Amino acid sequence: MQHITINQQGNRYDEPNICPHCHVINEPHLKTALNCKNDKKEDELITIWQCSNKKCYRLFAADYRRRDSNSFVFNRFLNGLPKGPDWPKPILELKSGNQNPEGEKISSKFIKTYLQSLEAQNYGLDELAGMGYRKSIEYLVKDWAIQKHPDKKEIIEKSWLGGVIKDYYTGDLKEILERATWLGNDQAHYNKLFEEYDIEILKELIDLIMVELDREYKKAHYIESIEKRK
Repeated sequence: MQHITINQQGNRYDEPNICPHCHVINEPHLKTALNCKNDKKEDELITIWQCSNKKCYRLFAADYRRRDSNSFVFNRFLNGLPKGPDWPKPILELKSGNQNPEGEKISSKFIKTYLQSLEAQNYGLDELAGMGYRKSIEYLVKDWAIQKHPDKKEIIEKSWLGGVIKDYYTGDLKEILERATWLGNDQAHYNKLFEEYDIEILKELIDLIMVELDREYKKAHYIESIEKRK
């Protein structure tokens, strides 16, 4: 949480948790923050950050809008691209089954792939974006399954996406994942089976998947952490 004084009053705002250049989750370093007014004469906050990923270190700007009398909320990165989803904590912290040379677990490529697909869509490259969203689903599905079943890592990595969904997911989440996969596969085929569903519906399904995974994570967390007391 960062603070800035405006008209002798303290204001809070959250740091971005991902770099729009390298798409790596990290804790960027704040360089400067400037309060200004938009076209509607409303308070805005423009901040400049430096990515802390040692392979990037690039600068980027973030725009914040007034939330209440003493805080701002993140709006978007000032790179001309639309704002991505509000990533749930377990999605932000999701790891792949692999490690870097230092032995640290590597972040899932889900967010990176999703944001690259969003960028392609923003440039009008909808054919490429659709295949990218399909690929992001596979990263999310397999990395989540590996996180819950680390002993099955090699099996999950080598399995078809449909098989992973069938073997490691249940209930409504399984149903949503299957339909997201159908629409995602459509984006890579010459003839489409689901012409009536466009890329925005595919994105809505991905949003639903993240919501369901977040609910699953929270339920498991509270069931484990809150014990019965006499």
